[in-house]
Amino acid sequence: MSKEKFSLLMQTESLLVEQQGGVTTISLNRPQKKNSLTIEGMEDIAKAISLARDQDSRCIRICGSGGSFCAGRDLSGVDAATDDTLILLRDRINPVLDAVRQCPIPTFAQVEGPALGFGFGLALACDIVYVAETALLGSPFRNIGLVLDSGGHYYLRERLGRAKAAELIFTGRLFSGLEAASMGLVNRAVAAPDLEAVSRKLLESIAQGPTQSFRASKRILDEGHSYEEVVRLEAESQAMLMLTRDADEGLKAFQEKRRPTFVGR
Repeated sequence: MSKEKFSLLMQTESLLVEQQGGVTTISLNRPQKKNSLTIEGMEDIAKAISLARDQDSRCIRICGSGGSFCAGRDLSGVDAATDDTLILLRDRINPVLDAVRQCPIPTFAQVEGPALGFGFGLALACDIVYVAETALLGSPFRNIGLVLDSGGHYYLRERLGRAKAAELIFTGRLFSGLEAASMGLVNRAVAAPDLEAVSRKLLESIAQGPTQSFRASKRILDEGHSYEEVVRLEAESQAMLMLTRDADEGLKAFQEKRRPTFVGR
């Protein structure tokens, strides 16, 4: 990782947001609660994403403190009789996850310990997910008579197929990070002691890369729903990128047989 010092961007009761070398790290910071979050704590994540974009971050990492990622919503004090669940999910929780999914710069989830409920959806909303082999993921909602939310049905069906998604949801079986990677639900599982170092190596590579190119690829991946749409978006993006400083640098570096130095513009 860059030798630049960490710069504190934001601190709340639930989050610590720091920047180093183009990477903004959003650390969920309620270790005593396994980083389960109140609604307000969830909304802080959207604020941190917006702040990272304002700071010209080139990559965003979301991780947890104290050996946990996020055990979901903090249910202490929740009253099923008085909570307006529809409003909470539709108008407050889902927009947080949308902020992660729609973030134009690369996002990365570094997961150890539990990633359940909101934490499960938060991790899978990121572009790339690295997990500790011993991480714990899944949908325990059947045990409290509810359904998996935070986009969980979408990710399980999209990545594993409907039958496997149904099995995991109906049984409520939790699974390790190692199994999540072998199923193709996440990108990679790493031995827990090595997770930080392996993640930092990838983050450094992304943060030093051609950020505008990555932004364009995210748009193509998200909006190109057919071959025709993909090649149209590729052509439009390529024409735009040819006018950027990084494309100029990349082409010159190729011609001069040296490594390019990208600045993200």
